[in-house]
Amino acid sequence: MSALARLEPILEGLSEDRIRQLIDFARFLAVEQDRQEWLRFGQERLARAYGPDEPDYSEADIRPNRKP
Repeated sequence: MSALARLEPILEGLSEDRIRQLIDFARFLAVEQDRQEWLRFGQERLARAYGPDEPDYSEADIRPNRKP
């Protein structure tokens, strides 16, 4: 049985207000999934840009920004 088929009898027992809340939550989940996919994409691109041979930098390597 598909997930949608299992949802149908549950939805039939919910009030209109609860169904609206469920729709809002489903939209939130979709946005959150999209955000997670973008984060993974960014991490993958960063990993490609900086390989395992990239040197580690410490605070001592950072020069202060001096005004002229």
